[in-house]
Amino acid sequence: MRFRFLADCYVGGHYFQAGNVAEMPASFIPPAACEPLDAEAAQAFFDAGPQITPLCRQQWSDRIITNYPTTYWRPTDAAKENWELTGLGRGLGVKRWTSDADKSAP
Repeated sequence: MRFRFLADCYVGGHYFQAGNVAEMPASFIPPAACEPLDAEAAQAFFDAGPQITPLCRQQWSDRIITNYPTTYWRPTDAAKENWELTGLGRGLGVKRWTSDADKSAP
């Protein structure tokens, strides 16, 4: 799975600067701060569920991010309850937005 990091990230003890492209293991759960670059990565991004894409910035990197991400989550309804991926993940379906605030205590 190949991902491009959109912001500086620490993942599994490794530091990735914004703009880095990295091959990640199948067990990797992608955060919103990266963009999938192949079909396997798009599926992992979809499986991780809807996330708000952070600002694309290179805080400590010497790489300039000139391309905005093409694969990101967007709402499909006015209530913003159902979300789908754009770009590479476009045909994967719709997921419902969930958060810890939506869950009631047992």
